Amino acid sequence: MCPERASSAPMPAALPLVVSPLRSVLELDGVEVVLVSVEVWRDEVVVRARGLPSEGTVALEREFSDALERWNRQGADRAGVPRQPAERIFDLDVSVADGAGTAYSPTSSAQGGGGTMFRAEWSFVPGPPKTARWLMVRIDGSDTRIELDASR
Repeated sequence: MCPERASSAPMPAALPLVVSPLRSVLELDGVEVVLVSVEVWRDEVVVRARGLPSEGTVALEREFSDALERWNRQGADRAGVPRQPAERIFDLDVSVADGAGTAYSPTSSAQGGGGTMFRAEWSFVPGPPKTARWLMVRIDGSDTRIELDASR
């Protein structure tokens, strides 16, 4: 293995366009959800969001910790595992569209974080075609337009 690389995985042919709107898109249970970034790869689009730390996130984390303790004392039945706050906050409808009419399909998502650091990401395929000049990222009805670089 080359000392410069930690992995033997092939490097992508081109780096993505990364746009960071840092835009508040909604508030749920006292947690402000911010669209952090949109990664535009040749083969996919990745949307990342975060719940800003606040009194609300502290309260949700405390509630979860208490529920987890109760669950453990009551026998830790697999069916009754308390839901993590980030899973609740990020149970959102997320989609991607573009001006070229591409049909984007969700391929994966992840939500989590410890303490008050609630984070989520969603991946969609395919990557946008060269003819697309913009993407529209929709998070629970809140639209954010991402301009695409014509030289990509």
